[in-house]
Amino acid sequence: MKFLIIPRRVLGVAIPKEQLRDVQPVSGDIVISECHNEDLGRSSVSAQVYKTNSGPDILPPLLDVRITGMAQNGMSLSGVEKVGDAFYAQSWWCRAE
Repeated sequence: MKFLIIPRRVLGVAIPKEQLRDVQPVSGDIVISECHNEDLGRSSVSAQVYKTNSGPDILPPLLDVRITGMAQNGMSLSGVEKVGDAFYAQSWWCRAE
């Protein structure tokens, strides 16, 4: 399903609400699945965003993802993302395109 996705953190630090309005949403298909993650060394539920033209991932996958909120017009996903060699908290606000 195609969504407009706004990452709500940068390197684990929440983006202030007044700046979130200026963040350009990413458009893509979200796929949530459970699979083995080599970085964690175990199975993890992850969310990945794919471009519709089969290009590379747009955002780093969210690992140990869970739905933390849902309404008629969208949902909030929270988990951790790997940037370089470190893991950071991340949340995505996702609304149907």
